[in-house]
This record gives sequence, C-alpha cells and structure tokens, in this order.
Amino acid sequence: EPRERKREVAKMKKKIAMVLAFAMTANVTAVNVFAEEEAADGYYFEWAGEQWGLSSEEIEKVKEMDLSFAIETPTESEFGYGQMRGFEDACKALGIKVAGEASCELDPATQQANMENFISMGVDGIVCQPQDADTAASRFDSVVDAGIKLAFTGSKPKDYEAGKQYVTMVTDEFAEEGVLAADYLAESIGGEGEILAITISSVNEVSNTRDGAFVDAVKEKYPDIELVEEGGIESASDAGSVASGLLARYPEADGMFVTFSTPALEVLDIVKSLGMKDFKIVTIDLDTVCCLDMINEGNIAGIVCDSAYYYAAAAVVGLAKDFLGQDVPDELSGPGKQVTVDNMREMWQWSFGTDVPESLDEALKAVGK
Repeated sequence: EPRERKREVAKMKKKIAMVLAFAMTANVTAVNVFAEEEAADGYYFEWAGEQWGLSSEEIEKVKEMDLSFAIETPTESEFGYGQMRGFEDACKALGIKVAGEASCELDPATQQANMENFISMGVDGIVCQPQDADTAASRFDSVVDAGIKLAFTGSKPKDYEAGKQYVTMVTDEFAEEGVLAADYLAESIGGEGEILAITISSVNEVSNTRDGAFVDAVKEKYPDIELVEEGGIESASDAGSVASGLLARYPEADGMFVTFSTPALEVLDIVKSLGMKDFKIVTIDLDTVCCLDMINEGNIAGIVCDSAYYYAAAAVVGLAKDFLGQDVPDELSGPGKQVTVDNMREMWQWSFGTDVPESLDEALKAVGK
C-alpha cells in the first residue's frame, strides 16, 4: 500500500498546475443567479443571502494587482470539475490569472504535495478544502508563512482563525443536507423498514457533519425506520467492498445512504450485480451516472446537492475583496437542495455552472422533462 500511495502522489504531481491563460473581457456582465432584478454593473451572484461580488470599478483595481490564484478540489469528479469551472469563471471575470489546479482525492499527503507545488509557483491566493482538520495546520502553515492568502471550502484547519491565517470559509448548511437526505430516503421506502449507511470514517468536517446529521435525523424523525448498520470508508474506492459486506449481512434491507456520489457509484454497481431492483440509494452531490439511474427509475432514489460552482466563485470573490482591503465575513454559507427528475436541469446548472451533459439531456427528454 505505501508503494501505491507514492504512485498516487506522483500521479497527482504530474497533473497539478496546468497553467491557464484567460483573455479578460473589457466589459464584465452581471451574474445574478436567483434575484429577478438586474444587479449593479460588475460581477455578482446570490450567495449567503446577499448579492456577492465586485463592482466594475473594484474589478479594475483587482486587475491592476496582476494576481494569480490556484485551486485544489477535494476529488477529481463532476463536483470537483464544477468547483474548477466556478473558480475559472470568477477569476476570468475579476481579471485574476489561474495559475494551477489540482485534486487531492481526500488524501492529506497529496494535499501536502499540492500546497508545496502552489507555493513554488508563487501564487497570491489558494482555494481548497482542508483534509483532516485536526492535522491540517501542518500542511497550511507553510502557505501562510509564504504570504499566500487562503479561502477554505467546507472546513478549516484546527485552531486557524479567519482574518489571521485565512480570509474566509465558504460552506453549506451541511447538517441541513444530511437531514434532506434522510427525508429523501424515508420517503423512498415508504417511511418504514431497515436501512444501511456508508459514511466517511476519517476526519472530514464536510462529510462528517452531513453523515452525522443523516443518522440523527433518521433516529429522531423516523421511529419506524431502523438504521441497522453504518459502514465507514476512508476513500471512495472502499465503498464497493463495504457495501458487499453490509448487504451480505442484511439482504432484506430496504435502502442505503451513501456519503457522496463517487462512492455511491461503487454501491450502485454492487446493488445491480445482486439484482436488488427495489433497493433504494440516496446520496449527496450530483453525478451523471447517478442522475441517469434516477431518471430511469433505478436504485438511485434521491440526490441532495450543493453548488460546487458558486462555492469556488464565492471564495475567489472573498480573496479579491481581501486584497482590496475590504472586510470579508468569516463564513459564507449557501444552501443545499433536493434534486428531482423535474428540477434536475435547474439543479445541474446551479451546482456546476453548465447545462446537463448530452446523455442526461437525452434521458430527460425521453421522459418528457
């Protein structure tokens, strides 16, 4: 396993830091996601209950600084790509160079290598999600010492303070997402029966909070549903074997919560291989395969999503405001939402900043959506 880990780190080092150049547009149009009224000239979208962004005049000041930012996503997935897209679009709108992009696959060692690489690039700001918050400071102290501004997504290193070691943390109502997932799974199995759960066993504030809220909601809100066993995973690739073990012990279970969509794909393969057509799976974060299965009334009964796209965009704006000397909230919190076949197009756009892929478009049209 150590050799495999070294190979993974080496692979990530090769993939990290694709330097991108963007032509900056002279006139930046307003981005106004939810509000019906036109926003002021500049770059704006709704986040944390307000129009969040910069005016055209502020953007010109940012451009004069010739800043460069980098991003590390927690996984190389559609969620990760959505974050990168939001990061890239926000940087382009604000006249900031994208110096590097990487993923850490929830691995602290890979994150360490990525941060060292970003430092060597001399970037001005980094957007990322700390892995294992209890030990994360050891990976970010050198970033802080280098004078690089940090905007975290989802969690922060233990003992770090906003305004000191980092600028802001962009987050969701993670507990709410766990409750939404519990409601979804309960509805899908008719409010009674036995269920299973696959959760993250390592220290990951985002997943730990969502997972814990799911478990608590089932116990508190649904007395006729029994969570018979909870299986922990360290990484998404563990989910298949964990699911196999759980289903071997509880073949009559009615459904399962899976911590996020990447391991849910592993679980989906196992469930289908066992011919469990009525078994229901609920997960968090959009994914093409999960959505296709949901459209086709397969095992995926529900998905809860947040906005990967605006997560990253909000972080870029926060960093830019800090460079302008403006006050930035310690935390910028956005909502989570339930995805249905009826609202899937809208949720995909909101979450990833782009239209649904062709495969989903065709599948949705086939069912009249």
